[in-house]
Amino acid sequence: MSVLMITEAETALAHLERLTDVLRSAGWAVEVAAPADRRPTAHIADPRLPRVGESVIAVRERSGDGWSYCYGWGERIAPCADPSAAAAAVGRVLAARRDN
Repeated sequence: MSVLMITEAETALAHLERLTDVLRSAGWAVEVAAPADRRPTAHIADPRLPRVGESVIAVRERSGDGWSYCYGWGERIAPCADPSAAAAAVGRVLAARRDN
């Protein structure tokens, strides 16, 4: 009998992959990094202005089994159950930066 253990990093990466699918379909450039010594991170940028970007991570909620998308500094964006809402929020932030 084999045992499959899914680590928190693998769960976070799966959530980020769902988010990146939505972001890419909306035209954002996205790269996901999953180094062994840090949390998996999605780097989202405007393809026309690559310097305008944001980092997003997926973290387990403090209570319960839920997960949330957060900016790299820890501010919550949306639950991982709703990647479209998270993509819309990140898109608004990046569009505002682009337009300034």
